[in-house]
Order: sequence, then C-alpha cells, then structure tokens
Amino acid sequence: MKFVARVLLFPVVLLSAFLVLMLKWTLNLSAFVLALPMLYIFGCGLYTLYCQEWLQFLILLVAEFGCFLLITAGTVIVEAVEWFSGWVAEL
Repeated sequence: MKFVARVLLFPVVLLSAFLVLMLKWTLNLSAFVLALPMLYIFGCGLYTLYCQEWLQFLILLVAEFGCFLLITAGTVIVEAVEWFSGWVAEL
C-alpha cells in the first residue's frame, strides 16, 4: 500500500523538487540583482544624512527596507517550498 502511494506521489515529489531548485536559483539571482541598487541607496542615504535632508533620507530608508523585505520574503518562500518538498518525499 505504501509503495502505491509513493508511486502516485512521485510526480508531486518531482515537481516540488524542481520548484525548490528553480526558486533557489531565482533567489540567488535576485539577491545579486538587488545588491547593487541596495548599495547605491545606502550611499545616497549617507549623503542625505551628511546634507541633513531628512525627508529624502526617510524615503531612501523605506526603499532600502523594502529591498531587504523582498529578499527576506523570497527566502521564506523558498524555505516553505523546501519544507513541503521534504514532507511530501517522506510520505
């Protein structure tokens, strides 16, 4: 009975493993793509602090935090799909 369940769940396991691989690659690529704008935003934030332009600094701080949240949310999604893939593989 357990063998039949594994055979029936094999396409789901294969699909979830493929999804985990693609999401990990996408997360790594997006982290590299977002790193340069985040560094630029950080540098602009330092300059606005030096010039004491507080409203622009606040806008840049929100933009930097938004980029950080994007990377964090991507990591959470990858971990959730990886957990699901492992859970389905154990059945």
